[in-house]
Parts: sequence; C-alpha cells; structure tokens
Amino acid sequence: MTESSTLFKMVKFMLIISGLWPLELKNVSKFWQVIYKGYYIFAHAIYLTSPFAFGGALICDFGVKVSQALEDFSRMTFVILIIFKLNIIRSENMKEMINLVIYEEKNIIKSKDLMVKNIYQFHVSYCKKMVFCIVVFLYAAGLINMFNGFIELYKWEINTHFVNETINKPHIIPFWFPFNKEKYYLLAIIYQIWHIYQTLAINGAIQALINSVMVFLRANLKILQYHIKNFDDTDSLHFKDKYVAELYAAWKLKQLIKRHQKLIKWLNDLNSSFQNILLLEYSITSLQLATTLVQIIELVHIPFNGAFFTHCILQLLGIAWNANEILLESSVGLLKAMYESNWYCRGKDISFMVSFMMMRCTKPLVMRIGPLGIMDLNAAVSRIKLAYTCISILGNSK
Repeated sequence: MTESSTLFKMVKFMLIISGLWPLELKNVSKFWQVIYKGYYIFAHAIYLTSPFAFGGALICDFGVKVSQALEDFSRMTFVILIIFKLNIIRSENMKEMINLVIYEEKNIIKSKDLMVKNIYQFHVSYCKKMVFCIVVFLYAAGLINMFNGFIELYKWEINTHFVNETINKPHIIPFWFPFNKEKYYLLAIIYQIWHIYQTLAINGAIQALINSVMVFLRANLKILQYHIKNFDDTDSLHFKDKYVAELYAAWKLKQLIKRHQKLIKWLNDLNSSFQNILLLEYSITSLQLATTLVQIIELVHIPFNGAFFTHCILQLLGIAWNANEILLESSVGLLKAMYESNWYCRGKDISFMVSFMMMRCTKPLVMRIGPLGIMDLNAAVSRIKLAYTCISILGNSK
C-alpha cells in the first residue's frame, strides 16, 4: 500500500490549511512553527467575531425582513456550531486520539497480509469518496455565495450609471459591522471573504476528521472479523502434534479477544472526544435544515441554499451511516465471523472463549449523542422529520 493510499494524509492536510493541526509539525523549522501558531491565533480570533456580526444583522432584520432574518439565524447557528467544534478539535483528548490512529494506521500498512491491506484499502477509498461528496457541496455553497456577491456588485456598478439615486453597495454576507460599511467597504468585503474561506476550511477539515476516524474503526472491525474467521489456520502450518495445534489456536484466539477489547477502548475514547460534537450536530441540524428549506420554498438564493441544504443532509447522514456501520459490524458482523470459523473442530477451551466473545458482541459498540442516546440512521431520520415539523410551525406562524 502506497503512502497516497493512507486515510489520514488527506485529513492532516485539511487540518493544516485550516490552522487546526493539534500536533507538532515534524521536519519544519521553529520559525515556520511560530508562523503557523500566529496564523492559527490570528485567523481564529477574527473568525470568533463573526457570530456577533450575524447577531447584529439578525437584530436589525428581525420583524422587518423575515426571510433575511431566517438566513441570518441559520448562518449564525452554523458558525457557532463550527466554533464549538474548533475548540473540541484542539483539546488534549483529540491530540491523543489522532496520534493513536496514525500509529495504528502505520501498523496496518506494514502488515504482510494482503487481505488485511485490501480491506483497509477499500475503506480508505470509501471514506475519501464520502468526504469528497460532503466537502464538494460545502465548498459549492461557499463559492456560490461569493460569486453571487460579486454578481450583485457588478449589477450595482451598471445601475449607478443609469440611476441618479444613491444605492448602497451590495455585500457578500449580511453582516453588521461596528463601523460604516459603506465608507470602509473594502475592509468589510475582505472580512466577509476571509469568513467564507475559514468556514469552508474549518468545517471541511472537521468533517473529514470525524468521518475518517469512524471509518478507521469500522475498518479495524472488518479486519478483526477476517482474523476471527480464519483464526484456526493450523493446517497451513502443518503441526504434527494435535495438542500443540490446539494450544496455538487457543493462543491466537486470545490475541484476537485482546484486540477486540482494544477496539472497545478505542470506541470509548472516540465517544469521549466526539460526543459533544455529535450532540451539537444533532441538536442544531434540524433548525439549519428548516430555516434553509423555508428559504428554498420562498425562492430565496436557490443555488446557495440548495447546495447548503444538500451539504447539511449529507453531513448528518454521513456521520449517522458510519455510526450505524460500527454498530452492525461490532455485533452482527463479529457474530457471523465467529460462527463461520472452525471453532467446532476444537476443544472446550476454544468453545468457551468463542461463546464468551459472542456474549460480548450482543452489546454492540455505539456512538453516543451525549445524553440523548445512540447515533444511528434512525437518529438522523428523526432530525429530518423534526426539520419538517419546524417548517410547518414556521409556515403556520406567518
């Protein structure tokens, strides 16, 4: 497996350009490390001011421009969600988890078993395609937003030649500024473009990290299933003594049980790192979907809202799908692998270990949404249903 086939190379690149890479940059001089830290502080300090800009715009538009106020609210909640994710990604738990998965990935790549490499390669390819789809619609929404702003500015330039009235210059994002944004128009536009770039870079990197870690755990479960199914490979080793063959099979199964326990620990660590992100995602997504869909129904900024709505749906379903796959592979998948192995050809000790492991598999590994329960496809569908309910309420309140 080549280096280009690794799962976390892409994630590392996206985290670096967004200023979120929590680990030391190796093979980089101290000067550039200081520059990178300065970039992180400067870029994110500016980004942290954007909720206040959206909040000011929401106050100005509330009760006057209903559709615009909904857009302000949708964007503000989206940015606040990203800021919370940003703080979680920079935590010590996340640093330890990233170190762990990078180390374990290197061990898989070094494996001499071609089947193990093929299983992992399949999941790398699958993850890249999933992340690509999510990020494409995210970047499409940002670029459409930016393009629309420049189109409006172009129209303004043309109209000012034919209209004697003073018309305010259009802005890419409906921000409120604590200064005259007509007088300092260039400064306002630079701030808005920077905000769009940071939103795309940070949210894209976080989505890539979350889904990659979850797919990595699923890949390890599939590799464990392969080893369990073929744990009794003593025939290929040509043991002459059946007792020695029995001991070897038992030893190998014990190693796989320890591996399973290690995966359980990884899942617990993953929950402790991601449960707050999943809770925020789960709680706010319905409002984002509802407010965006209302604007689509009212034919407001169709290209942008359409791309953003698709991104939100894919973002929610992507996480839910991967969480659901972990649940299934840690229960049904492992049970099936044990059933298909040659455990029945061995003694009572191996039968006991297999039955013990089967009992443990009846309690599947699950991703948790904080105190709100399990993250799976049913949870994602419930968010979409709630978004529809929100639309009905908003529609009846008009």
